Amino acid sequence: MTIRIASRSSINWLVRTAALSAVLACSGAVKAGPNDGKPAAKPSPPADKPTAKPDVKPGKLGPVAEKAQLFREAADQLEKAAVALERGNKSLAEQLFSTAELLTGVDALVALAPMFREGAPPRVTTPTQKVDTGAAPQPKVAGSSEADDDAARVPPPKVEVGSLTGTLQIDGKAAGTFGLVTLEPASGKWKPRTPKRVVVEQRSREFLPNLVAVSVGSTISFPNFDTVFHNVFSTSQLGAFDLGLYKAGEAREFTFPKEGIIRVGCNLHANMSAYIAVVSAPAYVVTDEKGAFSFRRLAPGKYKLRGWSVKSKSPITQDVTIKPGKNEINVGVSGDAPTGLQPDKFGGKRG
Repeated sequence: MTIRIASRSSINWLVRTAALSAVLACSGAVKAGPNDGKPAAKPSPPADKPTAKPDVKPGKLGPVAEKAQLFREAADQLEKAAVALERGNKSLAEQLFSTAELLTGVDALVALAPMFREGAPPRVTTPTQKVDTGAAPQPKVAGSSEADDDAARVPPPKVEVGSLTGTLQIDGKAAGTFGLVTLEPASGKWKPRTPKRVVVEQRSREFLPNLVAVSVGSTISFPNFDTVFHNVFSTSQLGAFDLGLYKAGEAREFTFPKEGIIRVGCNLHANMSAYIAVVSAPAYVVTDEKGAFSFRRLAPGKYKLRGWSVKSKSPITQDVTIKPGKNEINVGVSGDAPTGLQPDKFGGKRG
């Protein structure tokens, strides 16, 4: 569906009408209750700074006046969003529109949403989940089939096992960066791994882990531990999604149904980037920061090895034979990945 951008006067009329309709729709919902006489919590705009103090001292406004103030602020954000949209800045327009949604509630502005979100990845609209803001940070990278098996107490193969160690290389030199190595039996037959639930957090304006490997069908929660809003998204054809704005102590999640390397970012902070490696292979491991990797308990036989680094555009494939005991290999990968900042969720250039 193609949505035509109306003139500024038409858009302003639409946003004012939407704000007025939202006030009228919500005014009937203001009833006496345990919070009657106390101002509602005031959502903050997705600015790259801590929460601003309210303009009005707590307790000075009743619930109706407080609600009216929120909708006046929402109308201001909508008008700014309309101007940004008319000027072709889709990313800023959508951020301002999302701020208005935080103030009014999603249902109040649902009629306007397509105007601001056409061309963005599919929106995840499930309610946010509460998280413990005191939780310890996640590691820099994560993902190992053998670590999963150890945690689940899966016994090793009932044969004399083999090990495989090696290093990812670019142009004959250690890649010097994180990557992924997977192994599939050459027969093409193996038992699929059980999907997992893992965490990729937003902390200190970066993703942790910024590279994680999970089996196909796994679900990842993206909690926010910062004092600013974040907007996690991906435009990958293997798993496009947009989690929208949410603050510290909240999280949304997404299930990854297809195999492949998926890059995620934050639409508010262009420097934030991470990789989700979704694998169907029964054996996989994320390398260390020098590209080194290790498998400790492999059944001897022929395998198809895939290797990739964060500097690579796509994985390479090669055949390997695992013998009982120690095996070593160096894996040559390409350093052809695009450099620079990731485009915004509309595909616009940043930086």
